[in-house]
Amino acid sequence: MDEVKKIAECAKALMLKFGSYEPIVLVKGTKDKVVVGLNSLGETNEERVRKLHNVGTWTACKHNVGELELIVLVNEAWMSSNLTVLPSQDPKHVKMLLINSLDARTQEEQITGFEVIRDPKGQVIDLKDWDHPENGSVKGTLLPAFQRGYQLVSPVLN
Repeated sequence: MDEVKKIAECAKALMLKFGSYEPIVLVKGTKDKVVVGLNSLGETNEERVRKLHNVGTWTACKHNVGELELIVLVNEAWMSSNLTVLPSQDPKHVKMLLINSLDARTQEEQITGFEVIRDPKGQVIDLKDWDHPENGSVKGTLLPAFQRGYQLVSPVLN
């Protein structure tokens, strides 16, 4: 997944330069590649899953890339170690830049993240590597939802 590392480094550089990052989905297929901008992801997981499903369907209609190979979601998010409240409601939440990828053929998912460090004026001054457990598997709902939406229009012929 060398491509994902390149995407992460590019996203990191853009975040440092502009101080924020609008969510995007990068899609690589057997015929082409495309980047799809997202205005927002939604407030709840259900809304985000629906949004990514719809974006997958739209992508297949407007920018069919062939059979999906790689799907990458880059977005900002809040994270918290307090499991009793939403991260947005935890005063100790951390702002992150997340790069989530799905190998569409193997269904292997990976996540890379950077903690966003701001100065007292709110300007981004650094992105610190996220120390996440290496021994767990990543199994999200968003990228599989994108894949299902895409395959409604452009089914895999296996």
